[in-house]
Amino acid sequence: MIKEEYDFNDISSYLFSKIDLIITGEPNEESRSSFIIDKWKGRGKPHLSLNLKGVNQVNYRYTDPERNMSEFSDVIDIMNGLPDIMKGISISKKNVLVDLSSLDHVLSMVLIKQLIKQYSPKCLFAAYARPEKYHTTLGSDGLLLSDSINGVKAVPGYVKREIENQTLCAFVGFEGIRLKAVLESLNNINKIVPIVAFPSGGLHWFKTTMWQSMDVFETETRDLTIRKCFSESVFDAISILEEVQKQEDKIVVAPLGTRPHSVATAIFATKYPNTRIIYDYVVERQNRTEGISHVCVYHLSSFLET
Repeated sequence: MIKEEYDFNDISSYLFSKIDLIITGEPNEESRSSFIIDKWKGRGKPHLSLNLKGVNQVNYRYTDPERNMSEFSDVIDIMNGLPDIMKGISISKKNVLVDLSSLDHVLSMVLIKQLIKQYSPKCLFAAYARPEKYHTTLGSDGLLLSDSINGVKAVPGYVKREIENQTLCAFVGFEGIRLKAVLESLNNINKIVPIVAFPSGGLHWFKTTMWQSMDVFETETRDLTIRKCFSESVFDAISILEEVQKQEDKIVVAPLGTRPHSVATAIFATKYPNTRIIYDYVVERQNRTEGISHVCVYHLSSFLET
């Protein structure tokens, strides 16, 4: 596996000339959620906007300036309607860039699998803007970056039968309470492999993540090996999951960290279809972040199943 990760500034000219469809979420008050949208404004390229509603439904808006076309639907089914939309816009004939910073974790995981397996584009890129600063609130259960947890469930498209003696691979973020909620909801977990995000530009956040989850780590002492992974690296996260998979054949993955790690989980589970992905369906707080540290671009075409 070749690690194809680039700084946006180094590859932007190529992307502007190559990409003919961007897929984004709806921008919010965080500047990073509108970075890709703003960069493609006025370039006359098609744009598919997606917004998750609940667990199984999504709003979409498709615009094509060259054809003077704009189409909007209130709600479609994420597993059946979304592939129909991608087929309808001839996504297999397009070079696609997916903006992870504006998309919900669950939606990005479902979307990546459908792009890889069902309607492979000509080439596939993804982009992620790492924030310059997190606005954190200290609560009784550590840092609070989410307003609520709506319950741990399997992600659509990654639902598998629960079996005995499973290994939980958990990408751990800044909120230790989320890992606790996952562990409390699961049965038949024989082993835990925590994977801690390691921001390349802010090493103190690694210590913060460790501290917020320390009570869980101290409780789960059976064969506990903590892995670390750069927070914005898709390819490093895939490599770690594949290392674990060589030793553990019954894997459940909980992507509780960054969006690149959620996408890495989706790519891994698409390659190894017995993998189950669970998520706690958090409601993220508004204005969680400020600014943009840098924007990473991932070339994912090598994963396309053509």
